[in-house]
Amino acid sequence: MSAITSPNERLFKAEVEASLQGLSPADWKRAESIAKLLCGGVIGWASGDLLQEALCRLLDGTRVWPVDLHPLVVLKGVMHSIASNARKHNDVSPIDQHVVVDAFETDEDARTPIAHGEVTVTPEDELSGKQQLAELYAALGGDEELELLVMAWAEGERGAEARETLGWDEKRYDAARNRLLRRLNALDTEWRST
Repeated sequence: MSAITSPNERLFKAEVEASLQGLSPADWKRAESIAKLLCGGVIGWASGDLLQEALCRLLDGTRVWPVDLHPLVVLKGVMHSIASNARKHNDVSPIDQHVVVDAFETDEDARTPIAHGEVTVTPEDELSGKQQLAELYAALGGDEELELLVMAWAEGERGAEARETLGWDEKRYDAARNRLLRRLNALDTEWRST
């Protein structure tokens, strides 16, 4: 492949198909792992759905595949974009996914139906969340940098915003982020196996 000479240089559909067919089983496993990581917290999306949507968008030309990029880099970028857009959509949605609406009732004197909400978070859900949080902090092993990073992430800060809040340079932030992601991945594997 040649170097990118223009921002418009991209793979055509046949080249995209060939690149995807050339992926090894290990590459597909990596793509699935990336999808699992990226769809965390995205309501209504399973990791397989996210990967499938990314493939569809690449194949139908909705998303561009730049020349000379490894397929996993392209897939990760597309999946990240889809997941990010889904999160933004969920954040501005008027529907709260944690509330179930009971069947409508009508009051004989009222002209409009009455809806009652029901919160679906159970005490077991709260206990499970607390246990997972305790396991997370135990997995951090008292590493102060990781604890600070978890707190920044819990506040919704990422990247440059988190670095600025923590007062870290890019190298220190990336090193801490990578350590944290490895520990989170290990915890996720343990939680899935139980």
